[in-house]
Amino acid sequence: MDFLRTETETLLPTPSLVSQSENALMKAFKSVSDETRVRIIHILSYADFSVNEIVDILSMGQSSVSRHLKILTDAGLLSSRREGSWVYYSLRNSAKYFSYDLVQLILSYKEDLPFREVDQRNMSISLQNRENLSREFFDDLGQNWEKVQEEVLDPKIYRDRILSSLPGNSERLLDLGCGPGGLIPYLLSKSNKVIGLDSSTKMVEVARKEFFGNSKVEILQAQLEQLPVDDNTADSVVASMVLHHVSHPPKVLEEINRVLKLGGTFCLVDLVKHNQEFMREKYADLWMGFEPDLIQSWLKTYGFELIERDSVSTNTVFKILFIKATKKEDYHVRNSN
Repeated sequence: MDFLRTETETLLPTPSLVSQSENALMKAFKSVSDETRVRIIHILSYADFSVNEIVDILSMGQSSVSRHLKILTDAGLLSSRREGSWVYYSLRNSAKYFSYDLVQLILSYKEDLPFREVDQRNMSISLQNRENLSREFFDDLGQNWEKVQEEVLDPKIYRDRILSSLPGNSERLLDLGCGPGGLIPYLLSKSNKVIGLDSSTKMVEVARKEFFGNSKVEILQAQLEQLPVDDNTADSVVASMVLHHVSHPPKVLEEINRVLKLGGTFCLVDLVKHNQEFMREKYADLWMGFEPDLIQSWLKTYGFELIERDSVSTNTVFKILFIKATKKEDYHVRNSN
């Protein structure tokens, strides 16, 4: 009979141990079998958030949220980083892992995800709260920003480094987070046109007054994550000591890639990651500096080629991160194919 085993048939041995890759596969599948954890993946697809921010977005208790975050992290779907006393979570961004493919599959069905509209609304509120804190801080400072900067690091320390990294005689150069415009007179030696952009109403007001009547300078008020600049129109972009004030730095790099011409120069100056908590309270810093490797990975993701990277010591507790990169490919074109 068919259901009887013949004498020649043998049973395959049951493996006593599951291979490491199979174990990772099953952990990843199990981690996304919960509605809340799928919501967390959706939330983190827009920006990195702290534990407290995720708690507010989901309107859940911290212990419950922390448990879900741990399960997703242990399964390889999330990574975390510490910013002083705060811990931020992000999606693991490495295409060589199965967890990356699983996350992308889930996000391809965004329209069908549970609580999508509620979570997106709460995310927007959370990000707006971050931006409001930073904007209010800079609106209060206005033209005194240059003096406040000198309390931490004198801009003269890195100004010459910026200028030496930029090509001469360009047609259009963007100064992101220009503040009251302290760097612009020096940038005019490198470009026929300098466009300063800042999100602070007061900073923009001061800068426009400073450069009133100067046809080579234009000052725009804008969020750096949404630049009011056409695609492929800038020869160079400078972001000097601004990225740590931005809610979602990767989005800014995406925008810089969009507005730069192919082969255009991007110069970044910022703080190397530190643990000085007073910077958050006193200067409205959203990021406590950056790990150079993290910035480099973001640059690669968004279509840049690293030309130069350096960490420079100062006579304070801070180190300055200097990066020069060029636009190697158009990020949006690559990802639309």
